[in-house]
Amino acid sequence: IVHASKILPIARLDQEQVKVAHDLIHDRRAEGYDPLQKLMELFEGVNMKSMKEGKAEELLALPLDERLQRRIIDGEKKGLEADLDEALQTRPALDIVNDTLLEGMKVVGELFGSGQMQLPFVLQSAEVMKAAVAHLEPHMEKSDAEGKGTIVLATVRGDVHDIGKNLVDIILSNNGYNVVNIGIKQPVSAILEAADEHKADVIGMSGLLVKSTVIMKENLQELNQRKLAAEYPVILGGAALTRAYVEQDLHEIYEGEVRYARDAFEGLRLMDALI
Repeated sequence: IVHASKILPIARLDQEQVKVAHDLIHDRRAEGYDPLQKLMELFEGVNMKSMKEGKAEELLALPLDERLQRRIIDGEKKGLEADLDEALQTRPALDIVNDTLLEGMKVVGELFGSGQMQLPFVLQSAEVMKAAVAHLEPHMEKSDAEGKGTIVLATVRGDVHDIGKNLVDIILSNNGYNVVNIGIKQPVSAILEAADEHKADVIGMSGLLVKSTVIMKENLQELNQRKLAAEYPVILGGAALTRAYVEQDLHEIYEGEVRYARDAFEGLRLMDALI
């Protein structure tokens, strides 16, 4: 188990450092080049304190827009509000979210997809994004905050895993969707009640356990029986699911639209398409 606060994702490291580390691991020596010597040279006098100070200086040297994006990508909250206040002097809050912060989150999605960024760092970025949006919210026009559509999100009955679901919540909320997150261990009746009450456009079900995939299937059959399939497109996600299971097996039994989201970013793309 790795303590996320004690490590940096590869995307945040200097490329030369990464190359030399790989050379050392794979014993790639060359005439006049010893990766161990090079690594010692690169990290001479470097400690956590000097690295953090160096990063902070590097951040402050960037233009404001780039700096805000880097804060999202690096999950760096310190100094965020001052930067946002500075940006508000020249631009509307919604533009800052759409043109700058979401671009940062897009990079996070790409880094996550290519394996250069691990889940704890994605969550860190998402938390900074959440804080930024909360800070900008009072400056947004009410009509902007109405949302593009509504999704009811739940972890299915018998399952308590919700890190992935909560990340989906943050990503969708920050992209202008109204997310009704009803939590863990939710029976299909509770999901449908929430969908009806909040006039949901889409239902999102999540689960990590293998048995949750069976429960999702039962939930879809229940929607069929209640003649609600045409009303609610469904997005499913979770570690035990596979694309084939959802898009072939479940697609065959569900009378409405059912899609598989591999991660929060695919969930966002699907939500955009469905809405």
